[in-house]
Amino acid sequence: MTEGAWDEQEEAARRFVERARSLPGDDTYPAFPPAEPVGRADPYGAFATALETPESVDGPLSDLDLATKDNVAVRGVTHRAGTGRLAWEPDHDATVVERLRVAGADLVGTTRMDPFALGVTGEGCVAGRTENPAVAGAVPGGSSSGSAAAVAGGLADAALGTDTAGSVRVPASFCDLVGVKPTFDLVPRTGVLDLAPTLDHVGVLARDVGTAARVLGALGGGDPLRPATAHTDPVRPTGTLDSELGRLRVGVPEEFVAAADPGVRATVEGTLADLAGRAGVTVERLDFPEHGDAGFVNQLHTLREFARLRAGGGQPLGNGRFPDARTALATSLSDAEVPPRVHRLAAIGEALRREGRDAYAAGWDARRRQVRRTRSCFDRVDVLAAPTTPMTAPEFGAVGGEDRHEVSVPEVVANTAPFNNTGSPAVSVPCSRADGAPVGIQFAAPRGEDALALRAALAVERLS
Repeated sequence: MTEGAWDEQEEAARRFVERARSLPGDDTYPAFPPAEPVGRADPYGAFATALETPESVDGPLSDLDLATKDNVAVRGVTHRAGTGRLAWEPDHDATVVERLRVAGADLVGTTRMDPFALGVTGEGCVAGRTENPAVAGAVPGGSSSGSAAAVAGGLADAALGTDTAGSVRVPASFCDLVGVKPTFDLVPRTGVLDLAPTLDHVGVLARDVGTAARVLGALGGGDPLRPATAHTDPVRPTGTLDSELGRLRVGVPEEFVAAADPGVRATVEGTLADLAGRAGVTVERLDFPEHGDAGFVNQLHTLREFARLRAGGGQPLGNGRFPDARTALATSLSDAEVPPRVHRLAAIGEALRREGRDAYAAGWDARRRQVRRTRSCFDRVDVLAAPTTPMTAPEFGAVGGEDRHEVSVPEVVANTAPFNNTGSPAVSVPCSRADGAPVGIQFAAPRGEDALALRAALAVERLS
């Protein structure tokens, strides 16, 4: 390129910058006053920051108290995402928080979480572990541990969580709750501190299917700040959940059931038998050979994508509306502030970012095979059903990545991670108990058919 041509392009760029700086700003944001931190009784260690939200409005969620995970932007709050060092003070509410407030919900707090959402137990938060209100001495599940404890402990009617490998559905299963992971990108992630952008979903925890569906209905739909999602429609009105199931064909992937402990397996099989006794419902056994690789692929992509985010890559949160979050994330991994396991995983991710491009691509090949498998299953059945978690809530200290632990992290998410890989909606609903602890059954549906998964979950809820 000649020197004259370069100068000409520099001048053109300067004119673009000047014109951009003269554009009128968006005077509709922030839409609400900031939330205000308050003191509140919290016997379970559920809240990162207890809140009040001034200027409530009337809307479809006006009767509900809502909480939200500490990686979801709330104006007026310092977010730490389960760490001690990260300090993110957003100038705007996340899109989902704004939608909750537009719908009239009262926001009562942000909730504790495993650091950066890299955990499945709720033990790792620097502020302290979260208790399981449903099972004394057992983990609540994670990484949306505080959201689950807030709902199970009666501190909130529903709560938002994020789900990368099962972080909404795992705590739902362990805490006797309903947990909804919607279709990928049905619920906007603008203003949410991502862990792995191709796997992350914003989901809902509630005590019953109807409440979860109401909240999801207020959250869903395309985000004007992310034009690529503009085609996404909200979930259908929750009144359709009360319609007859009709000829519901339930597929049971054998590999998902085989992964479960005997007590969990027997409980879920009993629920499936009861469901099959309903008029028009059939249950069919299916093969899903990709199940064994799904958890590994999910972890591979999670670590690789998290490393890229920490290095400053990835899509900005809200097209640049939350630039401070990326800065905070890039500087927040301090040896003194997060557990050793998080450091180890972050180091593995960084090594993958430098040297593992072919591994990341191979993971995408495997994910495409999993997508094709789910599509072939849905050619035969309407929903897939399986144990949400292969075990009931383990005791504190029992879960880890080493041989000395009774349960490994990949085992915990073996049945939930596949549907993050595919982007399919999946709902966990309590079905009974095994040895006195809650058991969840998970229903997955084709992408965009969130209401179908919710109706199947409602059918199980009404069996009890």
